[in-house]
Amino acid sequence: MILPIYIIKTVFISATLLGYYWIFLRNRFFHGFNRYFLLGIPVFSLMIPSLHLSIPAFWNQAAGGSPIHLLGVGSGTFEEAITIYGPRKTGGVLSWEFTGLMISAGISLYLSVRLYTSIRFLHQLKKQNPSLPLPEATLFFVSEKGTPFSFFKSIFWGQEMELDNPEGKQMLRHELFHVKQQHSLDILLLEIFSILFWFNPFLYFIRREIKAIHEYSADAYAAAGSDEYAYAKLLLLKVSGTSHSLTNPFFKNQIKRRIAMITNPDKSKKDLSGRIMFLPLVAVLICLFSFKIQNHFNLLKNKSIRVVIDAGHGGSFTGAGFNGMFEKNINLDIAKKIRSLAAEYHVDVIMSRETDVTPGSNELRESLEWIAALPKNKNADLFISIHTNSSDDAQPGKPQTSRSGFQIYIPRNTSEVYENSVKFGSIMTEEIKPDFNIESELKQAPDEGGDILILKKATVPALLIECGYMDNPSDQKYLQDEKNQEKIARDILEGIRKYGTESAVYQMNAISNESLPDIKTPRFPSVNYSHLNENLNDSAAPLRKVEVEASYPGGNAAWGNYLFKNLNYPDEADRKKIQGDVVVEFVVRKDGSLTDVHAVSGPVVLRTESVQVISKSGKWIPAMDHGIKVDSWHRQPINYRLKQG
Repeated sequence: MILPIYIIKTVFISATLLGYYWIFLRNRFFHGFNRYFLLGIPVFSLMIPSLHLSIPAFWNQAAGGSPIHLLGVGSGTFEEAITIYGPRKTGGVLSWEFTGLMISAGISLYLSVRLYTSIRFLHQLKKQNPSLPLPEATLFFVSEKGTPFSFFKSIFWGQEMELDNPEGKQMLRHELFHVKQQHSLDILLLEIFSILFWFNPFLYFIRREIKAIHEYSADAYAAAGSDEYAYAKLLLLKVSGTSHSLTNPFFKNQIKRRIAMITNPDKSKKDLSGRIMFLPLVAVLICLFSFKIQNHFNLLKNKSIRVVIDAGHGGSFTGAGFNGMFEKNINLDIAKKIRSLAAEYHVDVIMSRETDVTPGSNELRESLEWIAALPKNKNADLFISIHTNSSDDAQPGKPQTSRSGFQIYIPRNTSEVYENSVKFGSIMTEEIKPDFNIESELKQAPDEGGDILILKKATVPALLIECGYMDNPSDQKYLQDEKNQEKIARDILEGIRKYGTESAVYQMNAISNESLPDIKTPRFPSVNYSHLNENLNDSAAPLRKVEVEASYPGGNAAWGNYLFKNLNYPDEADRKKIQGDVVVEFVVRKDGSLTDVHAVSGPVVLRTESVQVISKSGKWIPAMDHGIKVDSWHRQPINYRLKQG
């Protein structure tokens, strides 16, 4: 869950519950209930949005069969972003996230210092003044204004005040009630909440109401068995009060409301409706913010989807590494989370490995062959390989921030499972997108090389999911958190279940259509996604999907070197402190020339430089499709960043 969205949810829940209190509970005589209700508001507001609950299948039958938006498929090579840094050496641009974090930390620090100062002042009062021990508390005789007031088991009593007269005994009785009920603990807890979550304005109203309830209950205790009007008159003896927010002062704390409560002839506590009706309200809030609607049918309730989960690398093959942390371990942690939660989603998980070993064989290619054969050997329906990314130019111990987030790779369009992998990957992207940054286009795996062999030889719909970048400090910290690993696992499992649901619905429709007895229904449906090549039937139109991608002479490394050498940070952008991401599209013709070079996104001042440099890149090696040269589209992201510090 994105932090700003979580904050908005907590504030909304706080406002809703406080509004309920204001309408149905405020100034009523069930003080104990109101006290704990108010203390529960910040707890509920933080807890409810963090819950991940699932609606039972029988509540959500109508949700199945919803249309799936199929994503485009791009090259997994030429669409890697190039980052160009501006010449600025000092006075770098601070991100809004960092600025906001610093402001928040500054406010929290100020509130912490204020709390410490108040506690220290009260401690000094105790040290510098005479005291009188009592069975329940200790009296300290002080010259401070606003006495008497209490803090935990300390009661601060005015030096000029009498203890033995009737008024003094009532005031002492009042303060002793605060001590016995531990009202200072309530205030201290709310102070801590206010320090950590100062941005929630409703915490301040809650703290004010808690103090009023403390006084109501202490007044009722102190005035019991005596003249209520005489006690009310006692409250008006002084109008000054202590300025310390941690204490329970006898005078000035909402005097008008306290007198109204004391002298109110109707002190009935029998109004149960206001206290009971908050339960449906909490249930509604949990439904709104904790449940994630699950798209599945009763058809799947007793039938599990069988999935091979491959924890990438293992043993001597560590994968990406950064600051002593290895990819193989993160991959295994996420895979284990998926397995531990799988039963909730009616998913049967087959692990490629459960410990730090190279699965199948200690020789890399044999191991990959063994993993690729698992779905067929174990009669699995789907295959997912869990990996963690690293930037191409990663350097040991040197972090980067230009690349972040998830990517999903699928087999190439020559694979028999390509079509269903497109659908599987599209569904998985939509499930991951609300919680994590993920590329909106699927990536085709190259024909050769390392771990992608498991996609090249896939026999069932298959995905390779790159879960963030090891060399990005923010991604790495996120991946190390066990709660975040659970979020990743749940999103992947939900994507598996949703894909299985769509396939099951397809089967049900086909089976029930008796007029088509000769149609053989596949286990998972084929998908018509010809719209991904918008002009597929127009032989003159450039293709977006080809068997062999066009390439720059010398390959990826030469293309990257060309861009780094020729792209310059525009002076105007540097002067105006403009940063941004530009995406350039262009067509590689059959003769290798480039046409239709244009920027589809990014700040205007940065687009011209990008288009100009790519236009001058010279002849390319054209794409091949069905053995012939074809015109094809390409896309190149370019990130422009100003140097900091």
